[in-house]
Amino acid sequence: MLTKKPPRVIREMFKFGVVGAVSTVIDVALLKFSHHFMANAPDLLWLAVAIGYAGGTVNGYFWNSRWSFRYDTTGKEKRKLTQFAIVSAVGFTLTELIVLMLVHKHGFGKIIAKLIAIPIVFFWNFSANKLWTFRKTHK
Repeated sequence: MLTKKPPRVIREMFKFGVVGAVSTVIDVALLKFSHHFMANAPDLLWLAVAIGYAGGTVNGYFWNSRWSFRYDTTGKEKRKLTQFAIVSAVGFTLTELIVLMLVHKHGFGKIIAKLIAIPIVFFWNFSANKLWTFRKTHK
């Protein structure tokens, strides 16, 4: 009996999730270690979140463009990286708002707050990158 492959969007979402999981480990590790080196200063949490998010974003762009979406960026690298960065900036803003609100207004720990933000921002990032950054166009 032959088994049917899952639809391409499901495979892409799975790969995006794998890349996202690795990027999240990088992100959370950088958040934790950078905030530690800032003496866990509450007023510098935003900077630690930004450092973590930036590290995860760089990893995500590299692997998502080449593996998840198998997008040929030849001759388009600057434009695609810019689009990915814009999507990531919106995702970063959502992450900051969620983490800071949960920590400062509701008393959550920073890691728990980050873990709550992750699935929300995941769906934003996947959809925007699938439909805009790495959209396949027919010539």
